[in-house]
Amino acid sequence: MGKADLHIHTNYSDGSATVLQVLRRAVEAGLDAIAITDHNEIAGAVKARELAGKWGLKVDVIVGEEITTSDGHVVGLFLKEKIRSLLTAEAAVNEIHRQGGLAVAVHPFSLWLKLFKCGGVGRLAERLQFDAIEVINGALTETLSNQYTKVYNNKVTKLSELGGSDAHTIEALGQAYTVYPGRGAVWLRKAITHKATRAALSGSQFRALLDFINDHLKGKLALYGPQGGALGQVEQV
Repeated sequence: MGKADLHIHTNYSDGSATVLQVLRRAVEAGLDAIAITDHNEIAGAVKARELAGKWGLKVDVIVGEEITTSDGHVVGLFLKEKIRSLLTAEAAVNEIHRQGGLAVAVHPFSLWLKLFKCGGVGRLAERLQFDAIEVINGALTETLSNQYTKVYNNKVTKLSELGGSDAHTIEALGQAYTVYPGRGAVWLRKAITHKATRAALSGSQFRALLDFINDHLKGKLALYGPQGGALGQVEQV
């Protein structure tokens, strides 16, 4: 079975880890695929994919992006180009599909992130053409919303379920992940398409939260500011 973390941030947006640190950690954690999903940016993901190929690492890097839409955050996987922010969620999903990518409703019911104007799409997950839904977000603050999303998906949307750490620090990487048949990005995509994925949680979420707070206090990362995709603080580019 393959193991992939499909929601990772680097210092190309609001994470504290470099691309190099993310790649090293992914290998150490036994991940065979990762998606770097910086806010409104794909440069870090493209760089990571280039380095992984150059060094022959046994981890496939998927170019992703966490897009700030006017309706909440949407993640695109397997992208070719950056998608501009402040589109509607529907327009973002359509653009992801135009590029041949997969659209994911991440932390769709997060109350915590809504406080910082960077929440999910809520019940739009059942109306729009999403390919998958993040039923486990690795942040400790999402424990209750994860439980609700799991039930919601089982009863309503019935999409492929994904797990992603939503890592903003290197310590958090891999604390939530997606399990699927086969190994690598090609098999992962097939598994998402055929609804053959399973979300899982591991590691210490409390430790990861402490590391997040520590990095924030030391000025290594912002707390849900413009680089974190806060609605109303992001310039349309």
